[in-house]
Amino acid sequence: FGMEVFRRSSCLDGFNAFVDRAGFKGKRCIEIGTCHGLTAIVLARYFDEVITFDITPKPIRHEIAAFCGVTNIRFVDVTSNAEREERLRGVEFDAAYIDGNHTRETHEDFALVGHCGQVMFHEYWPLQPAVWQLVNDLRERGAVVSHGTYAIWRS
Repeated sequence: FGMEVFRRSSCLDGFNAFVDRAGFKGKRCIEIGTCHGLTAIVLARYFDEVITFDITPKPIRHEIAAFCGVTNIRFVDVTSNAEREERLRGVEFDAAYIDGNHTRETHEDFALVGHCGQVMFHEYWPLQPAVWQLVNDLRERGAVVSHGTYAIWRS
């Protein structure tokens, strides 16, 4: 599939090792911002089902998942955050991975999925102030485990 599919993927930064070590697993995980689907493929090892939401569709993700033999991912393309919120209404899930627009939508994304009580963040470092501040504030509302640029908050 070429190097382009890895260019913006967070799975190259110790993603699998952190997910495994932190025990991030369950029945259904919502992923916001999967790009080419590589993190969804990793998450599919730890969850019965992964549902991803992307505003910028990358059709190659279906080919990559099929090539890997992964069948427990639903890739959902939406045209806006409002559509994503509508499509998520009524969906039960016990975990979420937020890797969308870190600069503008971190708080909005968390407000949408935080009720599940187990949320993983990418870009947890001072260079991404919205994520950094939100995760640090969440320490008052639960436990945070972090490593590198990943953090998991559990209520």
